[in-house]
Order: sequence, then structure tokens, then C-alpha cells
Amino acid sequence: MATDSRQRTTWGSRFRFLIRALGATGFMAVVVGLPLASISLPPVNLTSWSGWLSVPDVLKAGTTGAHGELAKFASWAIVGGLGAVALALVVEALGLLFGATRRAAASTTATIGAVAAVALLVCVNIYSFSHYGRIDSTRDQRFTLPAEITNELSQLRASSPTTIVVHQTHNFGRVAPQRDSYTKAAEEKVTEKVRDLVDQFRALGPQFKVVVLDTEAFGYQRERDALTKDAPELLTALNAAPENSIFFHANKRVQRLSFNEFMQLDKTASEEANGGRANLVLLPQGIETFARRIVTVQERRPKVAVCVVHELLTTGSDDTRFTLAGLKQSLTTQGFDVVDIVLKKGWASARALTDLKPAADTREESTLERLEGEFEDAEAEAVSARAEVAQFEAIRGLVEKIKGRPWEERKAFYQRFVRGAITEGSEPELLALLAKRLKRAQDELEEASKKKQEAEKRLAEAMKDERPLQDRRMTDVSAKFTKQLADVDLLIVPRYTTEDAMKGPGVEANLHALSKEQAKVVKAFMKQGKPVLACLGPITPQVATAPSAPAEEFDKEFTKEIANATDDLEKMLAERGIDLGRSVILFDGEPKALTRGDQFGGGAASVPRLTIGSAGSESQLKLNPIAAAYRLTERTAARTDDHTTQDAPNQKFGIQLRAVRPVSVITDWQRFQPFTGEIAFTAADSWSELQPYPRVGRRPDGSRALVYAPKYEPTTLDDPKKGGRDEEKRGPFSIGVAIENKIPASWVDEDYERQEAAAALLAPVDSMLAVGLSVAATKIERPTQRTVVFGSGHLFSGQELKPAQEKLLLHTVNWLTAREDRLPKSDQPAWQYPRVELDDRAKNLWQLGAAVGLPLVAAYAGLLAMMRRRMR
Repeated sequence: MATDSRQRTTWGSRFRFLIRALGATGFMAVVVGLPLASISLPPVNLTSWSGWLSVPDVLKAGTTGAHGELAKFASWAIVGGLGAVALALVVEALGLLFGATRRAAASTTATIGAVAAVALLVCVNIYSFSHYGRIDSTRDQRFTLPAEITNELSQLRASSPTTIVVHQTHNFGRVAPQRDSYTKAAEEKVTEKVRDLVDQFRALGPQFKVVVLDTEAFGYQRERDALTKDAPELLTALNAAPENSIFFHANKRVQRLSFNEFMQLDKTASEEANGGRANLVLLPQGIETFARRIVTVQERRPKVAVCVVHELLTTGSDDTRFTLAGLKQSLTTQGFDVVDIVLKKGWASARALTDLKPAADTREESTLERLEGEFEDAEAEAVSARAEVAQFEAIRGLVEKIKGRPWEERKAFYQRFVRGAITEGSEPELLALLAKRLKRAQDELEEASKKKQEAEKRLAEAMKDERPLQDRRMTDVSAKFTKQLADVDLLIVPRYTTEDAMKGPGVEANLHALSKEQAKVVKAFMKQGKPVLACLGPITPQVATAPSAPAEEFDKEFTKEIANATDDLEKMLAERGIDLGRSVILFDGEPKALTRGDQFGGGAASVPRLTIGSAGSESQLKLNPIAAAYRLTERTAARTDDHTTQDAPNQKFGIQLRAVRPVSVITDWQRFQPFTGEIAFTAADSWSELQPYPRVGRRPDGSRALVYAPKYEPTTLDDPKKGGRDEEKRGPFSIGVAIENKIPASWVDEDYERQEAAAALLAPVDSMLAVGLSVAATKIERPTQRTVVFGSGHLFSGQELKPAQEKLLLHTVNWLTAREDRLPKSDQPAWQYPRVELDDRAKNLWQLGAAVGLPLVAAYAGLLAMMRRRMR
């Protein structure tokens, strides 16, 4: 009979099997519980001993369900699994110690070795998460951060980590709003480059947390809500992002970097690449730009003050024509704080410009003043309406008293209030008229009372904010203005005057004039080296002289009017080396459209776009940074002859302005500049005009007729204006300048100013005095100051800026506030897809090799193999 060679099953072997199965099950539970715990339990820093000590507390909280059902399951899986593994190990150890057989001991030893190997593998993997090295085997080390950047970023505190959010909205920016093959390919490639870079930042340590959000991905809303649960400022920034962006968030502060600021699409070069066959060309802006945003995320936001004369011109105005809301929106999105300063007050009671008083009010103060004026007007209107009602009610009462009296008495009474003959038959009509007038007066009183209540309600609501009330207590305009500018980094002075010369002069230029005390504060601001952006509209007055009047009469009247429109700010800018023209630049198409009648009922004539940068200048200096940055940005936009939709003509990247004034750098001042001062130029088909406003008269039949239309008439050789600033000549004209040089020595040293005036008088006699003053000026300590002036007061007006206007504004403000790292640049090699350029001969050879050569090689190898087999 065959014998059973299998080992007998005993209760001890069964128990050992169950314990080992329990240990294996516990180990699997731990393996499953660990990843679930990592996503559901609070993070624990396992690189420190204190982190390990906190693990039991975290697991205990998890088992109670404090962090959700998933965390509860994971915690129990880890706790239970570790208990099962510990029990199995204890049983195996006891079996090894107390008389186990040799085979059992060998089996136990093997089990312990296997468990030790697995434990070692797990520990090594856990250790590698925080202790690892990266090897960059690329030829140009493209996946390695520069050492100086790594050192700077590694010094950031791990206790206040920086969250880097890559936010993909699949919008490549307003410069190229139409999604085409170039923007699509650029978005994909820049996204890839951004992800490669943020992976490098992950390696710097726990002070960086990187999150990628894609608006088209599943779960985007859930991921965004979880990320911004305790960061409302980050949520606000994400919602306001106009394009694909990278956000840096730390300590309740947010910085934004658009994809275009990281790698800019050069669409012009892309279309021209490879001999016109096209390729994707991107201009890298440098890793330093990315790292700079991280370092500066906790810095104070730059503050910009906008100085205007009326609440309608502020950044908070609702008026679509005058508001600067678009300016504020663009600057706020780029990390600036924008405040308004209103420089005039007394508008409610003023009957003339001379009645206005200098001020330095906040927009809230100006609003409060307006609401107070509206309430006073509504109250006066209600009092007047109430008096009128009382008067008619008194008349009605007297009429009731004389109803039964003879007609003659009633007639005498009526004639006290009514002119003309009255008969007894017309008495009912008269009484009806009095009743109607009383009803109308009562309706007017009701309406006036309602207006008063609404005005009172708005005023009461505004007065809930105590800040404007406190600010109004400070009556010293100079001290108040100085206080408001104390922490301001940039001063913007827009002066809205003429928007379209064909429609008349617009807002009077002298309305914007600064008082002496206000001008001193602005001068003190500039003496600190702080920058100024001035957008100055034309100040050319409308001088109406008789057609037969001599030219001298016009010149005399013009000089008188223009003197009233020039204030100390324009004089200060002249001392800084800026020549502000007194004429208005017109374009050839404007008066032609006017004579055709287009301006009286149709749309305004189209004008050419501005040229940013050099307009044929022979200067050897480099372009100023603003013009250079704008021209690089311009290369991202679609070419003007490429229209893929009906709306494409409206998407042309360019700026069109009417009624601008010439602005240029004084010739002697250009030598102090490190670059060309001019930013923008008009087209060649323009001319400067001192009488730019058409005049319209009335015909005998009452219809309107054009009396005067401006036209180009070159200044004659015998005219005193020939060769001067008021010469009527052809374009192009500079209408925007940027200067960077030391402030005048006379601003710092009053003695120098007096000596300079004496040198001007004695110049024909003593030229050595002027030379000595020039030498002395170089020894006076003076700060370098930046100023930008545009010859248009409405350049940045509107509820929303067009893409070209927005980019010009941002480049200007970034340069003025010394944030050159935010300006686009082309100093690094452009990136493009690798392309092999072959001539026709080489291309034919490669095609022949692929079509004929490869089959011949295969046939030859087969022939050799067959010959080798036959030799056996």
C-alpha cells in the first residue's frame, strides 16, 4: 500500500499559518492605507524627529473621523495592519525561541529575512523622497537652475512656503486674441517649458508647493476650491487672470507672471522662419524673471497716484468718456495699487474757473463734496417747491371766500394775479387753470421731496466712512498733498483737453493748471528721484480773428491766450529738457472729411496709427526701453494684412490718436540721455496747426455752414515763426518722450539758479561764467529721475484699454518704477523647433536613398546570409 509522504497537519502548523496570513494581511493593509493617508490626512514632515513623534496623534485623530471617512479608513488600515504585523512577528520570535524544529527555524529565518528585505526597500524609498540627487545630462544643462538663483531661493523660509500655481486658461493674451496655429503651438510649448521649470523648483525643498490648474481638465473646480479655501486673495487673482498665467502666493500676497512674460511668441519671426515656410519662434525672457517674482512676492506693491481736477476724470468714474477705469484695471492686474488725488474743489458752488479752489482730496472726499452739493441743491429745490404750493393754496383759499360775492369784486381779485381781460364766462376756465397749477406745484413738491430724500440717503451712506471726514479736517493743501505723495512710487498727471480738433477745443486747458503750492509739492516729489508720467493734451486756444485781420493781431491774441494755459508743471518739464509744443497735430484726412460733411453726422475720419520707436532718426543711440519693449510686443500680434474673420480689422495692434501735441527732447538735453528720448511718432501725412478748430456759422435760413476749415499752409520764409516751435510744417512729429537724467542743479542749489540767470544775461560778455557753472553743476549731488510725457490727455482714458494702449501703459509704468525685469527682451537666443534645411540636390539624394538604397542593403544582407548557409 502506498504511503502518504505529506507532512501531517497539526494544530500548531494551522496556528502558525493563520498568524503568518494575518501578518501578510496586515502588511497589505499598511501598503493600501499609506497612500490613502497621504491624500486625506494633514501633511507630516517626516524629515524631522518631531514629525515622527506627531504621527500617533495624527492617526488617532484620523480614526475618530475628524478628517473624513477616507482618512478614517486609512488610519484604521494603518493601525490595524501594524498591529497584525507586530503580532505575527512576536509569535514567530517566540516559536524560534521555544523549541521549534530545525525546519521551522529555517522557515522562520527565511521569513524574517524576507520581511527585513521588504522593510529595507520601503525605508529606502521613503528616505529617497527627501534625499535624492538630480543628474542633468543635457548638453547645455537646460534642466539645471543657475547656482546664484538656487542659493537665493534656498534661503527662503520653509515655515512660510510659496505656492506656485500654473493656471492654464487656454488664452494667450489680448495681444493675439485670435487662437490660431501659432498661439496654439506656443501655448503647448510654453506650458511644457513652465512645467519643466516648476519641477526644478520642487527640488529646492518644502518651501515650494507647485500646483497645475487646467480650466479644461476634469476636477478643475474642485482642485481650485481646495487650493483657495483659505486664500481668498489667490481666488480673486485666478478669477481676474486675463490669460495663461503663473501665480506666486505667499503670506496673503500674490504675484502674477503671464506665459508671454516667460516666453514671448514672436509671430513675425515665426511667419518668416525657414525662408517663409514658417516655424514656431519663442523669445525666452530668462529664468531670472521667474525667480524674481518668487523673491518679490512678499514685497510691498508699488503705489501709483493719479492726479486729476475732477471726480469724473478719476479711475473710479462711471463716465465712459472721461474715466480712467481701464488704466486702473490694467495696473491693478499687474500688481500696482492705484489711488486718486483730486486737485480742485468747490465745483458745486463755482460759477467760473476762478471760483475753484486748490485741493488734494481723495476720490472719496470729492464724492462727499459732490453729494453735499447735490443735497443742498435738492433741499433748495424742495423749499422753492413748498413755497410755490403754499402760494397757490393761499390763492385757492381766497377764491373760496369770494365765491358768493358780486362779479365786480371777484373780477378785481382775479386781476391781481392774471393779466389781460377777464369775463364772467371765462371764470370757470380760470379756476380750472388755478387748480391745474396747484396740482402741478404739488407734483413738483413731491418729486423734489423724493430727490431730497434720495440725496440725503446717498450722503448718509457716504458719511458712514469716517476716513473722508477725517481727511477733510486737514485744510493745508501743501501739507495734505505732501502727505498723500509720501508713500507713492509713481505720479501720473493726465490732462484731458481736446479729443478731436474737428469737434472743437473740448475741456479748457487752464482748468488743469496747478496752483503754486501744488507745483512745489510735485517738484519736491521729483527732487527725490521719483518718476512722473504726464499725459498732456493740447493747450492751443481757439482764437477767432476777422479774416481780414493782420497776422500780428492773431499772434498777439494767441500769445495772450496760451500764457493762461501754461502752468508751473509745464515749466518744470521744460527745465527737465522736454519741449512741449503749442500747436495741434492734424492729419490730412480730417479736414477733407470735414469739408465733405462727414464730421457733422457721420463718423470721424480714420487717422494713421502711431509709429513706436525710431521714425527715420539718424541718432546712433539705442532705442529707449519703452519703445524697444513695445516693438517686441508688437511682433506677437497678427500681421496687419492677415484677417481671418470679419472682425479682424478691429484687432489690429496699434494706437490711433487725434488732436495730439508735439512733445520732443530739447536738442542740448539729448546728450545726457543713455538712449533716444522719443517714444512715439505720428505718420508723415500730418502737420502742426495753430488754428486747428473749424468754425461753423449760420446761413440766413438757419442751417449750419462751415466758415473755416484748417488746412496745411507752409510758414513763409519772412514769417517770424519760421524755424521756431510754432512753425506750421509737415510730420512726422514726436508725441511722446522718455528721459532719464539728473534733475537740474538749480532745483537743488538756489544760489546756482541765481548764478545761472546772471550767466544768461552776461553770456555775450563773459562766456567763462557759463563754463564755470557747467563745471559746478557736475559737482552738485543730484538724484537721477525718470519722466515720460505723452502729448495726449486721453491716451489711457476709457472703461477698458485696447491691447496696444494697455501694453504701452504697462511698459511705461514698469520702466518708470525700475521694474525692467518685466519688460520683454530679446537678449537670449530664440527657441524654435529644430529644422533641417536641405537644398534640392540633398533632398533628392535622401529620397533616393530611402526609396532605393535601403532595399538594396536589405537584399545584399540577404544574399550574404544565403551564401553563408550554402557553405555548410
